[in-house]
Amino acid sequence: MNYITLALVTGAVTGLLDVVPMISKGISFRSCVSAFCTYLFAAILVFYGDLPYLPWWADGSATVLMIAVPVMLCLVGKDRKAAPAIFMNAVILGFLISVSKHYLT
Repeated sequence: MNYITLALVTGAVTGLLDVVPMISKGISFRSCVSAFCTYLFAAILVFYGDLPYLPWWADGSATVLMIAVPVMLCLVGKDRKAAPAIFMNAVILGFLISVSKHYLT
């Protein structure tokens, strides 16, 4: 498996980990696709980018958090309960992307 394929598979898996609970709660299809694409593209950014002064395990969390902050700011006006869940998903799933990059490459 080459590098881009590994990045895409990792992004797809983390995206599915985020989307499956959303589907079970009856969240709209558009929101599910948006969350899936966010983690798919975040995995590519983590695999091909390197943030300076951060250890390998914090690279994914920081990158996904930077992508998730605008989404959280847009949702604060509509649903304040969603922001902490988005924050925790970004940190945990970003860490899993970093672990995947570190141990599978």
